[in-house]
Amino acid sequence: MAEPGPSPTPPAPAPPTGTAAQTPQGSVTWSVQPSSAQGPDGRKEFSYTDIKPGTVVRDYVAVTNFSAMPVTFQLYATDALNGNNGALQLQPAADKPHDIGSWVSILKSSVTLKPNERAIEPITLTVPDSATPGDHTGGVLASIGVEENGANGPVKVDRRLGVAMYLRVAGPLNAGIAIASVSASYHGSANPISGGDGDVTLTVQNTGNVRLNVAPEVAVKGLVWLQVASTRPAPMLNLLPGSSVQITVHLTGIFPLGPMTANVRVTPSQITALGLPPAPSEPKAAESDAFVWATPWQVLVILVLLAGGFFGVRWLRRTRRGRQSRAVADAVAKARQETVEQLRQKALAAKAGAGARTGGGGANGGGDTGTGASG
Repeated sequence: MAEPGPSPTPPAPAPPTGTAAQTPQGSVTWSVQPSSAQGPDGRKEFSYTDIKPGTVVRDYVAVTNFSAMPVTFQLYATDALNGNNGALQLQPAADKPHDIGSWVSILKSSVTLKPNERAIEPITLTVPDSATPGDHTGGVLASIGVEENGANGPVKVDRRLGVAMYLRVAGPLNAGIAIASVSASYHGSANPISGGDGDVTLTVQNTGNVRLNVAPEVAVKGLVWLQVASTRPAPMLNLLPGSSVQITVHLTGIFPLGPMTANVRVTPSQITALGLPPAPSEPKAAESDAFVWATPWQVLVILVLLAGGFFGVRWLRRTRRGRQSRAVADAVAKARQETVEQLRQKALAAKAGAGARTGGGGANGGGDTGTGASG
């Protein structure tokens, strides 16, 4: 079986590398590094390219105790996975590895080191005959158990430090990306001018067999595809083959236009920083949409208030006109009645005056007659 030697490669985004680490109390400090038989050789990760199935690769890992006390470290390998928002991390110690982590064996499962002592441990990577072509990612770790105070008393916490391990198995390579799902929601604001907020959740899947960096773009569009908001979230680095990552993107200042569309586009790029040859075909960008209803409640309320104010003013004007018309009519009627009454009073007065003048003349004539008879 071939035993190719490791070769130094430039760094790439990875799980925590073999640098010094310490517990919160600062009592234990250590480092984990790729190494030769003589000591750390300056590599930042274990990287093996174009390895055929059935190959055995031998290498070394160095663990150094910088603490002021002896410390026992547990040594093991495990698989990598994409965690929250796609961040590359090593799976929990309690999870059994099924990929590259299960192909690595370390001669010692634990080492006890004195202060400032270093152990250089051989590791063996046996690529199974059934290994699929493409990228396999994991890491080698050194961990300690630390007792910390929890809410219900002392709790034992596993503190660990690891070095990433990248392996590309020889064979046909293909690079592809897909958007498995997209959903969107809208949250209105009390301020109708500033608009509201939106959340777009997308699930991206690496459908090929090589690691990819993925750059997402999100845009919210309204009527006739009028763009009302957009953003470019941070790229997802090292999306592993077969992995699906769900991320939620928050957008602000979305003016509600009723029926709207959240458009998502993800653009993949191959990773060649470790001297990896690219897949023959460049992966294509993927797009997908999600419908979201953004009801402009504030605008509707304002329109209702404006309409109510408009019709209210009209009603008030009509009411005032009616009152004024009735007041004028009442005034005219009263003036007419007063005029009629005055005319009637004048007529009565005139009639009374005429009668008085007629009655006075008859009395005087009678007097004269009486005087004549006496003579």
